[in-house]
Amino acid sequence: MEKSRREDEVRSARERLITQGLVRASVPASLVAEEIEQSWRRSVSHRVDPGAGPHILGEIDPDSAILRAAGRILDQWQTNLTDSRMTLFLADEAGRIVSRRIVDAQDERTLDRASAVEGFDFSEQSLGTNGLGTPIESRGIVFVRGTEHFNDALAKLACAGAPIKHPITGRIVGSLSIASHVDAASPLMVAMVRQAGYQIAEALELMADSRDLELARTYRLFRSSRHPVLVMNSETVMTDLPALAHFDAESHADLWEKLRRHRWDQDELQLELPTLGAEAMVRRLGRAGQDAIFALEFTEQAAAAEAGQMTVAHNPDSAAAPAGGVALDGVTSHRTRPTPYTDVQRQLSVSSDIDGLIRVVGGPGTGKRHQAARWLRQHTSQEPEVVTARDLAADDAVWVGGEAALRGGRGIVVVGGDDLSDDLRARLVDFARLPRPGVPPGARIVLTECTGDADKVGADGGPSAVRVPSLTELRDELPDIVRAVAAELFPGAPALRFSPAALQCLLAWRWPGNVAELTRLLTALPYPVRSGLIQTKDLPAPMRQTALSSLSRYEQAERETIEGALREADGNKARAAKILGIGRTTLYRKMRALKINADERMIAPGP
Repeated sequence: MEKSRREDEVRSARERLITQGLVRASVPASLVAEEIEQSWRRSVSHRVDPGAGPHILGEIDPDSAILRAAGRILDQWQTNLTDSRMTLFLADEAGRIVSRRIVDAQDERTLDRASAVEGFDFSEQSLGTNGLGTPIESRGIVFVRGTEHFNDALAKLACAGAPIKHPITGRIVGSLSIASHVDAASPLMVAMVRQAGYQIAEALELMADSRDLELARTYRLFRSSRHPVLVMNSETVMTDLPALAHFDAESHADLWEKLRRHRWDQDELQLELPTLGAEAMVRRLGRAGQDAIFALEFTEQAAAAEAGQMTVAHNPDSAAAPAGGVALDGVTSHRTRPTPYTDVQRQLSVSSDIDGLIRVVGGPGTGKRHQAARWLRQHTSQEPEVVTARDLAADDAVWVGGEAALRGGRGIVVVGGDDLSDDLRARLVDFARLPRPGVPPGARIVLTECTGDADKVGADGGPSAVRVPSLTELRDELPDIVRAVAAELFPGAPALRFSPAALQCLLAWRWPGNVAELTRLLTALPYPVRSGLIQTKDLPAPMRQTALSSLSRYEQAERETIEGALREADGNKARAAKILGIGRTTLYRKMRALKINADERMIAPGP
């Protein structure tokens, strides 16, 4: 009875998040683990349907790196789990099941009904909280039991899941899950999936040497070219000095993702990279996905083009390109790359087509006032009037001044719309609708609010509110945002440069203060640091510790033990390995995994 009551409470808490929304609903801390609640919230924000089943992502490459690394390990665990009624699942980086090992045949029908089969998408964005997709998103071990699953079809299962991190790059390359019927679940499943995940990571490390050899062979093949040459895979770059002038760590991360996701209809393409100051012939070699190798031959300096453009052109012998140019992952030829807030500005323009109040909503510090003032400046060529909700309530002279500002062709930004009473809001709506012949159309009133539903019709009957996303939602665009904010803070100064590890600290940080917090961080950097290379030591201590906060208590204890041995050995890793009774290779692997002595290494690379 107690178990049934808990299941009902868990199901009710999850339903409240779905029906009431992320802001209003809360989940008791004692009901589910923090990682489960966070996954629920991500699932709701992705609008995952708890009643929808997974879909097939496509064919599985039987020769993929993760399957080659995990095959023998899965075989061994399947043998060891005989008579346990447990099932092993392996997923790739996209959350797609690539291998299923059933120990007891009577479980096959149950799993088939839940579409827990090779080829199906079990990513968190598709299926919500589950033992394969959630470890990839959280980058940590999870234990999902019964109704803690977001999808109703998985409510009879208990799943312990672990992400599989590449031991060299730290990238999440897949996940492993051990599943059982919820009534047969055991806490030991967590320890087992952790151990199996470590074994697969070790196998990937042993395979890494062969990939580097293949990359080296490719480099030797192209290095005789009369042009600068660079070859790369997901982890490594090999190049000559002339080509190195065109590249940096951020360029590698950005270009790798675009090339990997590009729909290749042939194995080479001409790529214009104005941001790198060059034009390159790009060839794809090796396998697709994470195992791909790309060779870039920088043929000439890029033609004069707008900064931020990226142009792709097929060889002359290929079929004609479609109208509008060839797109590289959504970036079209001869089209300026949009900024992360381009859509916000576009929505403001759409909202201005209807007379009345324009509402801008978003969390604290997301830059609502900045985006509103920027739009008004662009459409009036004047600095807008900025008032607070309290000003409107306390002084009628503010209304007179607002009228003068509008008739003078300026706009008004009203800050703190959450403090407006219903009567004052109604008065502001009517004030915004007053006809003002001869006033430029861009001179409008924009109200900023920390709360408010962007999907609902505006308070003045106009279009829905314009929502400014948080930095967490714009994590992929964070480098662009940093550059844009820095350019406004330090006009005329050289662009900020971050070490790869420092950039990864920024990407891993949750940014509770959003753009306002980023602004404080950049302005706090002393000038000598801003004008050079910003490293992890220049960042606030909590931000530097982001990577360590994801370690379990067991991992923290192991880290302290290794650090103690290193201190005792005066930093000599060979002696420290002897003190610990492990091999040097094992010590190096553990140091990478536990982020020891890695101040300027990639600490939390994205998937």
